[in-house]
Amino acid sequence: MAQKLWTAINFVRSQKQVANTERIVRYLQREYNVAQDEVERQLNFAVTDRFISIYRAVANKGNNPGAEQDGYRIQPADENEVSDFY
Repeated sequence: MAQKLWTAINFVRSQKQVANTERIVRYLQREYNVAQDEVERQLNFAVTDRFISIYRAVANKGNNPGAEQDGYRIQPADENEVSDFY
């Protein structure tokens, strides 16, 4: 499931969007037919296990500038390592 989450996060971020829960759920439902509650549970486990990190994103464009949302990133193997996603 962690690999599926990573794939979903990579896909959403490749679209230049914040990988929030809603977008990750939609991707996993479409590609793997995973239920929403299962995705949310697995996201919580992945954050707890430090496979994925969570951050607060603030919208700059669109209908709700300044709106905050929780986004997910793939945790680098080393804290000092810089990934292509940042």
